[in-house]
Amino acid sequence: MDCAKAAGHPPLRALALAYASYGAASPQKAAELLTQAAKDVRGPGNAAAAAWIYGRLAEEAAQIGDALNALRALDRARFAYEFADHTAEQAWVAFVTPYRMDSLALSVYGQLGRQELAETADQAVDRLGRDLPESGVVVLGDLATALLQGGDIDQGVYVSRQFAAASEARPTTMGRARAQAVADKLPASERDLARHFKQLAL
Repeated sequence: MDCAKAAGHPPLRALALAYASYGAASPQKAAELLTQAAKDVRGPGNAAAAAWIYGRLAEEAAQIGDALNALRALDRARFAYEFADHTAEQAWVAFVTPYRMDSLALSVYGQLGRQELAETADQAVDRLGRDLPESGVVVLGDLATALLQGGDIDQGVYVSRQFAAASEARPTTMGRARAQAVADKLPASERDLARHFKQLAL
């Protein structure tokens, strides 16, 4: 934040605010940080950053069941991404790939129990293809969590097993974080799988 102020560079402040939102004390506080961050990435050259920030804002709204604002923010994220080039904007938006955008949508629809979840899940799986990219591990984790939370238990368990195999093959910090989320949502009949995910999360 200090560097952003000294350099007169609002997008850098947006980066700090967006990452701070992950550790906010409540979804409401996270939303405040993200709303401010969104103001700092207006204008050309910031579309990928705006898409990520609005996607995060949608996640936080969905967490408290605010469907109206969650879906509105997700629409804004998708609209911004139509103008984005994550390979040519700030270095810190390189991770905002189409796979990451799928993850954000899955997270929102899963938390809200929306019918759009099934179609979005199919699209996400099609985009991943057979040769799973590194970021695909995160998508599988988000997909498993969304399906389980949305009530599609059989498919959620199936994707969870795919996620477990991918996480072991390509361990990442983001993957470990999602392993705990999946473990928390698995049905009681999948104790062994849940235990496995908790070990992956350590």
